[in-house]
Amino acid sequence: MELKAYPRQGTKGLAEGMLPVVAYNKDSNVSLSVDAKLFDRIFRQTSTHGLIELVVEGGETIPALVKAVQMNKRTRKPQHVDFFAVTYGQEIEAPVPVHTFGKAKGVIEGGILDILVHNLNIVAPGPRRIPQEILVDVSTLEIGGVISAGEITLPEGCKLAVDKGVAVITILAPQKMAEAAEVTAEA
Repeated sequence: MELKAYPRQGTKGLAEGMLPVVAYNKDSNVSLSVDAKLFDRIFRQTSTHGLIELVVEGGETIPALVKAVQMNKRTRKPQHVDFFAVTYGQEIEAPVPVHTFGKAKGVIEGGILDILVHNLNIVAPGPRRIPQEILVDVSTLEIGGVISAGEITLPEGCKLAVDKGVAVITILAPQKMAEAAEVTAEA
């Protein structure tokens, strides 16, 4: 995704509808501004794991990932964005959403599918090789069963940035859910 960016000096004199942003890495720190509505539309599609190319007025293009978005507490609109400028061909760690497919045996038996890790940190061989999602087949998972990070098949060239033993998905027994609800109600 491309996002047009403009050089800026401070936040004074920022045009209406423009959002101050910073693109940085260990070598540089660049202050820019982008169209707030366009950033919002692109961020909804890419989130923090999708590559955004900041096309700076004057020719330079900065490939970057959204690192942080500062929100206005009252209006819930972005006030400032930090981008992490990446280098093509360099390994990069990124959180990738975990999605499931298939009907788990444990769910058919009355259990409840629980995704414990919604975004799994992986190391991709380059910014363009960060997957949009990680799909996990849960069809063989039974009540009490767990799928750990090490059991998940990652795209070619990608590797885990977390311990292989981290539980990612499980099937909870129905009574355990009832007990958890009682503990929450008592609290």
